[in-house]
Amino acid sequence: MKAILRPTLSSALVVIFTLILIFLGLFAEVFESESPEVDLAQIYANPVPINELQKLKSFKMTNKQGTFAFENTDPEGKIQGPWQMTEPQALKVKGDVIPKILDALNVIRVRNFHRLEPINVTSFSLDNPNLTLAFINDKNKAFEIKVGLINPIDNSAYLSLNSQNQIYQIDPLEITLESYDLAQLVESRVLALNSSSLLSLELYHNSNLDLKLIKKEGQWVDQNATLLSENKVLKFFERLEDLKSFSILNNLAEKQQQFLERAMATPAFTLKLISAQGVRSYVVAEIKNGIPDLGLSKTQFYALSSDEKKSFVLIESDQLRLLTTKSSELK
Repeated sequence: MKAILRPTLSSALVVIFTLILIFLGLFAEVFESESPEVDLAQIYANPVPINELQKLKSFKMTNKQGTFAFENTDPEGKIQGPWQMTEPQALKVKGDVIPKILDALNVIRVRNFHRLEPINVTSFSLDNPNLTLAFINDKNKAFEIKVGLINPIDNSAYLSLNSQNQIYQIDPLEITLESYDLAQLVESRVLALNSSSLLSLELYHNSNLDLKLIKKEGQWVDQNATLLSENKVLKFFERLEDLKSFSILNNLAEKQQQFLERAMATPAFTLKLISAQGVRSYVVAEIKNGIPDLGLSKTQFYALSSDEKKSFVLIESDQLRLLTTKSSELK
């Protein structure tokens, strides 16, 4: 009797197991949701969508030194720019800065993944990052990259991207952007011009329009529609771009900030640059007796600021002769 039952029980178990497998197979077939194809090899090599950052309109970096905002003056968004810093100072960005940042992002190597959840965000300091990079590309698409904890024990860092739901443990960036300051980012020159993107320039002296240059059908004319020499106009732009500051003012005391804001309220010169990207305005005020408690050797100079008057650079008086140029000199 036992001999007869043994194969019967065995056969039943095989049948039951087979039915379970068939059921699971059908369940998976019916309820399986389509998941997007993910190139894991590419994610491990570099999670940053570097191909979407090849043409940029603007860039903002926040690190332990503060927040720095940049504007690309190239009408096509080419990485080479030239780039203009708009915050905290109106200064021209060094030519290799933005390409170097993108080169560093292009060679990121991932060691591990972690869930993007509150406990990990806090543990890896991504809620209070050492570095935040925010890009807007030529299609107005925004990308934000945060670098949190930098672990000196295993020489790794933690990175998140606004477009992805993971935290990446990476090798540290090849350049220490978390400690970059003004000196590493900008030149002493004040303006980053791109003559090919300029549509118009307006120059006011004591609130009176002194010079207006307009690009009309590929040629430059003044406010009276008088045709100007293209070579002389372009040379004028080059000289404008050569304006240099002899001092960059940082961490001003409240008294000094108020002094400069009062001076800027009645500017000697106002410069407006109109391009395909919009309007950028600068005001220039004469400082006759120095700035309170600043200890400058010079007592007479000019201060330049953007319209917001949040920051200031100082320019020697003799450089400002350029701002008295008349349209008759550009014919």
